[in-house]
Amino acid sequence: MALLNVILEIALVWLVLVGFVLSLLRAAALGDRAVERRRRDRRSGGASGRRVALVVAALPLAGASAPDADARGCAGARTAPAGSGAGVVVCLINAERRTRGLAALASNDKLARAARHHSADMVARGYFAHTSPGGGTFGARLRHVGYASGCAWSAGETLAWGAGGSATPASRVSAWIHSRPHRQILLNAAFREVGVGIVAGAPDRSGGAFTYTAEFARRRC
Repeated sequence: MALLNVILEIALVWLVLVGFVLSLLRAAALGDRAVERRRRDRRSGGASGRRVALVVAALPLAGASAPDADARGCAGARTAPAGSGAGVVVCLINAERRTRGLAALASNDKLARAARHHSADMVARGYFAHTSPGGGTFGARLRHVGYASGCAWSAGETLAWGAGGSATPASRVSAWIHSRPHRQILLNAAFREVGVGIVAGAPDRSGGAFTYTAEFARRRC
């Protein structure tokens, strides 16, 4: 009987030791997997969240009339867009932001390239939307120009077109400001950069018209 008790005690000790060793091995394996996962994330350019775009595009705005935006200090605001039209639009947008205590947006060439391409595509193919007939999306356009490679980013897009007096930068920015979903993008405090693309013509082939695209964004690299 005494021998049996000794055997049972030894067996119990072995069970405890085996359980302890297995726990250590499991913890080590989990640690190795976590290290490997972090290495994969670094090799792929960061965690999955770094490649996610928060797209907040407003509804398109076409030909809507509204009082002109305050054009003081923005030369060319009340004439048909010329070569400097995109810069005039940025000037007007920043004027609207400053009156509300918001930081001015910096012009970004990549955003401007994406905006020009989309305006030209809408005129050439006769549509007016944030998504092209072939399924090209706002986010895809920004990725195509390399705006947010390897970075976390958020962005918004506004569209407009107009003819005659409704084609001027002041008219289009004012129309955006007087439309709540567009205004929320223009005055979004989180955005830091903007790119504007203006192309002669309209999706409905109207004469004397211009089509506008504005891309607003912020990167965190």
